[in-house]
Parts: sequence; structure tokens; C-alpha cells
Amino acid sequence: MKKFALVLLFLLVPLECWGAEALSGDADLAKEIAIGRKAVERIEQEWPLTSDPAVTAKLQMINKRLEPYMSRRIPWEIRLVKTEALNAFCLPGGFIFFTTGIIDALNTDSELAAVMAHEMIHADRKHSLRMAAESRKVTIGALAVMILGGGAVAPIVLAQMANVAITSAYTIDLEAEADRLGLEAVIQAGYPPTGMITLFEKFMAEDYKQPIADYGIYMNHPETPKRLSATVKTLHDRNIPIERKYPLGLLRTNIQETDYNIQLTVDGQAVITGRKNPETKAMMEGIRGTLDRYLQLELAPYELHVENGSLYIGNHFTAGRVDGMTQPDEIRKNLLKAINSGRAKYPTSKFFK
Repeated sequence: MKKFALVLLFLLVPLECWGAEALSGDADLAKEIAIGRKAVERIEQEWPLTSDPAVTAKLQMINKRLEPYMSRRIPWEIRLVKTEALNAFCLPGGFIFFTTGIIDALNTDSELAAVMAHEMIHADRKHSLRMAAESRKVTIGALAVMILGGGAVAPIVLAQMANVAITSAYTIDLEAEADRLGLEAVIQAGYPPTGMITLFEKFMAEDYKQPIADYGIYMNHPETPKRLSATVKTLHDRNIPIERKYPLGLLRTNIQETDYNIQLTVDGQAVITGRKNPETKAMMEGIRGTLDRYLQLELAPYELHVENGSLYIGNHFTAGRVDGMTQPDEIRKNLLKAINSGRAKYPTSKFFK
């Protein structure tokens, strides 16, 4: 039950929805932070925090990079919860929690940025306080008094606020807002936006394997495919290519040298081998640059083709015939093998769209 309760504490409340009771200025932000701290105290009494300086530093770096694209300047705080649950959540005032489970499940900074941006939008727009106030049919000001007054009702209101965040009819609308504005922040911050797509695909795949598992805000309820479709549509509408290799950390190239040979690899698989000399190395570096840009998991086999003895990715020349070096036909076979190997790790992703 602790894991389920942990999932309940994750959403926050929109600035424009405070109406006549709108919080504005540092004093009102202080009230919001005070409410968040009360919720934090409850969490830290129940679930063990853990310390990992490297992970925390990475999360703080991502948070700082996304911060300029929020509408408010919030003093964000990041904490790690030691649990296998795949979850992240944010409390009023900018208290962001990541579980060790979700950290282990994500491959790259772009996927972490997708989660971080989603949570920051919840805080930036104050989703949970709005929902709690609406569920109790009180004003935001009255809700703040209930929570900060120190009376017996305060923990009840906090618990109800957490439950409302999951069960309210507004939840899907607010999740859609967090997805939409979070994706915009990711794009503006320069992270590969496909990270939000691979995030949804990854958690949906996990749900298929373990249908009763708890995945927090990314649990596979019927709306998740709609959220995925909306994200795909946004990228298509903006002519932003869907390139999964970046958030998944796949199709990574490398050049390795021995005493006599030089080799270009993709995800550790040998793709091209040639005699070691400056000319071959320069040629390998050029091929590597082309692969880094144009070799994608979404490529159809016909897009990787050999014409007149030269290998092309789409319309982009990649490699020609060179004595003493792997020939274009063989390079193509090796590249297709690397692509298929990468796809096999994420079989539920729709690589062709």
C-alpha cells in the first residue's frame, strides 16, 4: 500500500486558476512552499530517501536548463526516493521527487528531461491545489488556511488533495496540459523531444509485461495511448522528426584502432574495417558523421541502399568502394543488423509511421 500511496502525491496547481484568491508575489509563493513542505514531511516519514550525488547533480542540471521556460521562478528542490516503483511526482512549491526505479529505467538525459518538464509544469501551474479546492468546494485561500492552520483537519486535507490528484475528472485534462507545455519546454531547452515518445512507449511496454504493476503517473490507463498520439501529432505538425535513437541511447558510433586496422562500430558491432592509415581514418570520420546524423531506428530498409557502387542513407552519400576497406554492400548489411538489434530492445515501438 505504501507504493500506491506514494503515487498519490504528485500533481500541482495552475497559476491562472486561482481566480479572486490568486496567489501573487513572494509572500504567496511562501505559502505554497509551506503547503508543499507539509506534504514532504508526510512522504519522508513513510518512504526512505537516498543520496546519490551524481544522480542528484544530473537532475539539478536538467532542472536548471528547463527552468527558464516555466512561467514562474520557483525555488526547486529535488529528492530521491529509494523504491523500485517507476514514478516521479511534484508537490506545491517545487518539491520534485524521483524514485530510484524510474532513474534506473530511463536511458538518457532527454528521457529524464521529459519527466522533469512534465513535473515542473504541474508545479508551475499548481495543479493539485486547484483540484483539491474544487473537490472540497472551497476557495484556494480557504484551502490554504485549512492546511497551514495546524489543526486536526490539515492532514485530512493533504490526504484528500493527493487522492483528488489521481481520481478527479480533471486529471486527464491537467495531464494533457503538463504533456503539452512540458514538451514545449523540452523543445525550447534543446533536448531531443522524442524522449517524451519513448517515455510513453517504454512504460506502456512495461505494463504489457506486468499488467498489475504500478507505474505512477505513467500507468497504462486508456488515456496513455491518446497522450502518446498527441505528442506524435505535435512533432509531426511542427515538422520535428521522430528520432528515437537519441533518447534511447542507441546507434552510437565509435572508431577503434589496432596496430594495423581501424574499425567503425555501431553499438559495439563492427560495421566497417580498413587498413590503418591517415586516409582511412579521415574517411571513417566522415562516414561516422553521416551515420550520427542520418542513421535512425525509423529508417525503412529501402532508405539504406547501394547505387552505382556507393552506399546512401536516403539521398545522403555515406560510403563508396575503397580497396582494403569493407565494401558498401557489406556495410549496408552490417548497418541493417545494428538497426534491427536496436529495434529488438523496444519491440512495441512503432518505428515506421
